[in-house]
Amino acid sequence: MYETFCPLSDKYVENPKRRILIDRVYITLQIPFLWSILGNHFRKDIYEDLNHRFPQFVKRMVEKSGTKKTATFHFQVPTEMRSGKPVEEDLDGKEVASIAISMKSPHIARGYFNMNRVYLLKKGIDPYEDSFRDDNVLPIWVEEDDKGTLLKEYCRLFCERIEEFKFEYIHYLKNAFGLDVLELARKLGKMEDLYSLVDVSVQSAEIDIEWLNCESLQFQFITDERKTNHLKVYGDLTQTEYYTTPSARNPIQWKRYQKGAGINRHEFTWNGDISRKWLVGDPEHLYHSIIHGVHQSYKHFGYNFENLKPLQLKGESVVQTCAEWWHVSLDLAKTILFGKAYSLTFDFHTKGLRERLMANNLIEPLEKELGGKRGVYRWNDTVQGMRLFYQGVYRCECGSLMRYDSHQYRHICEKCGKIDDYSRFSIGNEQFEVIGFKSLGDAKNG
Repeated sequence: MYETFCPLSDKYVENPKRRILIDRVYITLQIPFLWSILGNHFRKDIYEDLNHRFPQFVKRMVEKSGTKKTATFHFQVPTEMRSGKPVEEDLDGKEVASIAISMKSPHIARGYFNMNRVYLLKKGIDPYEDSFRDDNVLPIWVEEDDKGTLLKEYCRLFCERIEEFKFEYIHYLKNAFGLDVLELARKLGKMEDLYSLVDVSVQSAEIDIEWLNCESLQFQFITDERKTNHLKVYGDLTQTEYYTTPSARNPIQWKRYQKGAGINRHEFTWNGDISRKWLVGDPEHLYHSIIHGVHQSYKHFGYNFENLKPLQLKGESVVQTCAEWWHVSLDLAKTILFGKAYSLTFDFHTKGLRERLMANNLIEPLEKELGGKRGVYRWNDTVQGMRLFYQGVYRCECGSLMRYDSHQYRHICEKCGKIDDYSRFSIGNEQFEVIGFKSLGDAKNG
């Protein structure tokens, strides 16, 4: 496998900000001594009892035994959700963790948890107010330091969540399946601690390397280098690129996509033995193991994690990317990101533009409490977030960051003096708060 190094030049961001996070994790839980007591067969009595008491939690799922796959019933219940109500009462909240226990003895369980959601929940961060209205990504202002504090906190919460799964597994075995694990263990002369009787094995996990203040175009060189290999590009808004086929047969999968304005996510999925080898130990050991695994994952695809850097981009290149995402002209993309318009109206000649913006989910009706009425729109929350972000990271041709003047609607490079003026993109009559789109030709001429 060849290795690609990014040359140290002014073409690349010298000190990129990045953070390593644990994302979605899938585990199995079992109690080994139950094999000798219960055997291996479908428990019809348990199925009928649970289907009567908790029909909403009875699911038919596929189990794998060796090379053979069979479908059987499971007791699947969310164990942690973003909701103030007990999970038994509210199944509409966002699932943080869940467990599915097989109704086939010895009742092996599968657990799922989303570490980004765990972190947000534990830290009291509301993704619908503090982030991109997405509960699977941290706000861009949550940064890693040179001591690895953020990843170490993830590792601590990861280990705590595994212990919680042991408790939940034993709890449901006793209260739903009628199996008192401790009593059965004592009858067999086993004197271990209750939770040490549970074996936990990681089946797969997603590890995110998030490059902050960074756009997908800044890793275009990866796209160019990998396009003759495993690259698969899907036409969604995140422009996801798969560098391996999404199959559990691949021990390391890699995909790259734009998770939000300024967050380019490199997501590695570790499967099977790889996940069990790198997601082990106490929080301190786990931290170093994940760092090692990230280095090995990039190396597997021919890259050196320490030397990998995103390309520097001119501001216009980034805006051009937005224009392509939104299927609009470059001038209109600049108007959306840097222009004066907040509240929007459209006339007969621009109704097609309104329909295009709505089809791309860029605008929505202005709320009544903000002065909204029929025919008045605003940029949606995602666009508003991107407006704030791009106003602060527009890069000049000389390589310096440009300062955004929110009063004169322009970017200024304080190094070379270059000015990008957007005041010409003022649309409509400025004496009103509501800005109206005229014809597209008028919009371009300002």
